[in-house]
Amino acid sequence: MTFLTDSPFTGPVPPTVPLQQSPLTGVLVQVQFPEILSIAKTEFVADFQEQIRADYPVHQLEQSPVFEFRSDGVKQSLMPNWRFLDKTMEWRLSLTTNFVSLETRAYQNRTDLIQRTDAVIRALSATIKPGVMTRIGVRYVDRLHGRRQERLSRFVRPEMLGPYTEEHRRNLDRTLSEIVGQTDVGPMTVRWGFMPANQAHEPSLMPPIATPSWFLDIDVYNEFTQPEILDADEIGTRLTRLAARAYGFFRWVVNEEFLRDCGGDI
Repeated sequence: MTFLTDSPFTGPVPPTVPLQQSPLTGVLVQVQFPEILSIAKTEFVADFQEQIRADYPVHQLEQSPVFEFRSDGVKQSLMPNWRFLDKTMEWRLSLTTNFVSLETRAYQNRTDLIQRTDAVIRALSATIKPGVMTRIGVRYVDRLHGRRQERLSRFVRPEMLGPYTEEHRRNLDRTLSEIVGQTDVGPMTVRWGFMPANQAHEPSLMPPIATPSWFLDIDVYNEFTQPEILDADEIGTRLTRLAARAYGFFRWVVNEEFLRDCGGDI
């Protein structure tokens, strides 16, 4: 039951161990920028779609309600959320008036994620031209269920369990823990806990399943008091560091026995 990482917040990140049975249920990269109202217009987004359409040919439009509080009452309007999916329907690109994101349930590796994000950011810069960014972040959501959830105490650090132990497990309906802290690459928010059957804390990244589960949601990000230049190379560099730190936290949580149980060569 050896844990190979001393600190979840700083220091070296261990080499990636590919897992044949990965616990990942979803990965999300998001880049935020000051609001561009023209993104609400179809004709303004058309050039961006042409840039990314070979990789994301499926288009879906979702309308999100926006409320404006005025002296004569509350006015509700609809703001478009442009969705573009790849042919497998496993990668989804989203564009709104103040962010672009890329999410998947078919994560392969860090290099692939960064390359896909780079292509999206270059298309965004060439067409939408936001110029600056206010935030960049990456989230990894893992879930253990079935046999692994029942043997959780053998796989993760005791401090991640809290009252969720074999002794008290039958008495718990759900648990939810959170930490917000600073790492050597930026802030990190981590949520984890136990979810009953048919429930999830974040359905878009962790769809509910028919059995109880334990989840780990790691969000590492940079936020800028003053907007910074939106540059694809800089975003790639930052994303590499953020994703590595997220993996470092994951490796701090789980032990060698878990990695081997998931098919890791260690």
